[in-house]
Amino acid sequence: MRPLAGPRSRPSADWFPGLDRWLHRFDPCFEVGVRYRDTQRNARHYLAGLLLPGARKSMEPIGARIPDAEGDRLQNFLTDSPWNAEAVQQQLAERIAEQFGNPNAVLALDDTTFPKQGSASVGVAHQWCGALGKTANCQAGVTLYYVLPFDRESREMTGFTVGARLYLPRPWVDNGPRRVKARIPSEVTYEEKTGIGLGLIDRARAAGLPHRAVLADAEYGRAGEFRQALRDRGEPYVVGVQPHSTMVARTGEAPIRVDRLIEAVPASEWRSVVWATGTKGPMTVELVRYPVVVWHRGKRTEEEGTLLLERRTNETKAYLEWGTGALSLTEMARLVRSRWPIELGYRQMKQVLGLDHFEGRTWTGWHHHMTMVAMAQAFLATVRAERGSRGSPSPSVEQVAEEIHARVVQRILEQAESATDPKVREERMNRLWALHDTPLTIRGGRIVIPDQPPGAASHGRRARAS
Repeated sequence: MRPLAGPRSRPSADWFPGLDRWLHRFDPCFEVGVRYRDTQRNARHYLAGLLLPGARKSMEPIGARIPDAEGDRLQNFLTDSPWNAEAVQQQLAERIAEQFGNPNAVLALDDTTFPKQGSASVGVAHQWCGALGKTANCQAGVTLYYVLPFDRESREMTGFTVGARLYLPRPWVDNGPRRVKARIPSEVTYEEKTGIGLGLIDRARAAGLPHRAVLADAEYGRAGEFRQALRDRGEPYVVGVQPHSTMVARTGEAPIRVDRLIEAVPASEWRSVVWATGTKGPMTVELVRYPVVVWHRGKRTEEEGTLLLERRTNETKAYLEWGTGALSLTEMARLVRSRWPIELGYRQMKQVLGLDHFEGRTWTGWHHHMTMVAMAQAFLATVRAERGSRGSPSPSVEQVAEEIHARVVQRILEQAESATDPKVREERMNRLWALHDTPLTIRGGRIVIPDQPPGAASHGRRARAS
């Protein structure tokens, strides 16, 4: 029988050996303060809590589920511990570069939003909320995603969050009492989302993440200063622009607004491109592109590039590209579509890893939570890659999480069955109850959840080693 808990000064690796081995490289990032081993242990517990199932993945529920974890210690780890989220994000990016770096990958810049009811959460404001598809009360974070090239065999794209920073609206910047309450560092001033995004890109470059281009939607791409900053860095890009407010001139022609240019494109110039083969057959898109010079406020600028138009069923998207002229239309279609994994990734992080479960009242807490979720996502992707490299099909993110769940259930049962102290046995069984957020029974060596609808994915699984 293994001990029920190790010394308080050491991180517990007994419950999650694979996770512990993966996280060991990050230990120096958590070596802060005299109780740094507690910080390392809490990092493992919180990361495991994000990976395990649960209706809520905040501190108290995780503390109740994870063996030997405590909610108040996890609270301190997120909101008060001085470990540096940016340093951990940088280390994570370096590790991804080392293990998954690919010169044909892309850096995709985007927002992620968190709807909020009150006004206490740091950075909350009435602003555009992508999660709701409308202007609403929410937090907005600028995030950078590293997307690997399209896998023709699995028809999947793998992505990693390699940077995240909270956008702080102007009303927050000058409100002293509000800043103090949300623990916003004094050095934090107002910064446009494009400026935050460039900072994340610079960090990714410093981490050595190889990539062929930067991708962004029109919220970033419409800013000429942002595009110029990318050119100054020698960063090829494909960024969305707003057709009704973007003016360009094709070679030898007068300047024209992009939305009017779209209306004038002859049908013969559109090209249908098969960019992938899905489960229902070829996936096609219609494209056309022109070399252009960008005009701004009625004047010709020095910005030369390519205007790419993408026609869909009910709309036409416009992009400005630079540094990608050697790519074919098919390659361009795949490149543009490389932003798609962002939506999938953040949906998985919210549904599987509890990305939006944290209240986010303080600056430090928000960045700590975002960083830990990014690490959980990277760990799952690492496990998937290891399985695929052994010749077996790569499991889904959900399947990997289920395997971790099964292991923890088995270990809790082993300790409960081996315990001679009734109180210890009861404590371990209470962990099982908390782990599932619902009453459960054990029948024939399997966990059975009552009232499960027929055909639903069962949480019941072998609880004993075979």
